[in-house]
Formats: sequence, C-alpha cells, structure tokens
Amino acid sequence: MNLFLPIIFALLSGLAMSIQPGINSILGKNIESPWLASTISFFLGTIALGIITIALGEMKSTSFLVETIKEQPWWIWIGGFLGAIVVTSSLVFAPKLGATSWIALFLLGQVVTSILLEKWGALGFPEKPISAQKMIGLGLLVLSAWLVRRG
Repeated sequence: MNLFLPIIFALLSGLAMSIQPGINSILGKNIESPWLASTISFFLGTIALGIITIALGEMKSTSFLVETIKEQPWWIWIGGFLGAIVVTSSLVFAPKLGATSWIALFLLGQVVTSILLEKWGALGFPEKPISAQKMIGLGLLVLSAWLVRRG
C-alpha cells in the first residue's frame, strides 16, 4: 500500500490544526463569543464538506442523507460533539497556552488515547499491544510537552 498520500494528508492536517486555533480565536475575540465562533467555523466547514460531497457524487439525494443518518447507532453522533469540544477549547485555550504548548499537549492527549484505543481494538482500530517502544515514545512526548511548556 502506498502511504505517500496518507502521510501528506496527516502532515497537512497537523499544519491545519496548528493554524486553526489562532484563526478561530481571532474570530472569537472579534465577535466576542467563542461559542458563536465555533458555530461559524463548523457551519463553514459543513458547507465546504457539502460541496465536496456533492462534487464527488456521494450525495445521491436529501432522502438518501436522511436515511443514512437514521441508520447510524445513537452513539455515532458523539464524534460531532467531540469536534465541537476540540474547536471551542482550542480557540479559547490555545491563545492562553501558546500555539506550541497547545499543540504539544493536544498531541500528547491524542497519543495516549490512541495507544489505549489500539490496546483494546476499540472503535474499529486494529488491536495492538502496548509495547516498550510505545511507552518510550510516550515518555519522550511527555518530556517534550514539559520542555515546550517551560520554554
């Protein structure tokens, strides 16, 4: 399997995640509401995704969309809620922590959670044991986050 495209998109997503809190926090300050800023961000993201979905021919009809939504388990909607938490907390707290500290702590939270998800094979991830290498990597991330926070 060619991993070039997934690696590029992962790097671009990291780039976007580093820029997004700053952009959204400026919006939040300008309109004096982190909640409205998050709503605007999600609204514009929804429009962009809608256009892409239609352009790719994946939106067959609005009834198809409604039926697809109805077929999903109730807990699947937690993903949107988690996205709202990420966007809102990043625009509120990234300016207080600084971009580097925010991303270091964000990454640390992601890696800890990912290790646990893989340990249990949860949410469709392949089951992978917690290895010594992962624990060393995690320790280095903790050290990195601490160093970045102190700097």
